[in-house]
Amino acid sequence: MDQGSMNVYRGCKPVVDTEYGSGSDMSPAEVVVEAVAEAARVDPMDLPPLYEFVDPDALDDLFGGQDGASHSDALLSFRFETWNVFVRADGRIRVCDSTRSTDPEPVFESTPA
Repeated sequence: MDQGSMNVYRGCKPVVDTEYGSGSDMSPAEVVVEAVAEAARVDPMDLPPLYEFVDPDALDDLFGGQDGASHSDALLSFRFETWNVFVRADGRIRVCDSTRSTDPEPVFESTPA
């Protein structure tokens, strides 16, 4: 059965695009914190704890060991203060500024399976 692709749309301005993966010694949760800090232009230690917005252990369990091999369309989104964070199982992370509205566009361009 062909499942096709699913697009999830955002209505906010992308600020940071980054990736996590097996070649890094950082977990997906750590990469998210670094990306939000970059977007906010602050030191990661100056941010509130990630667990106030999402369970970092669950985030790592969902995305840490897969490297996108079997579920590249899996996507988690959550709000971290004024930042919309999107984490995809293929390793992509996008942080958007929720205070800067845009016309709706896909969070990530679909990639062929």
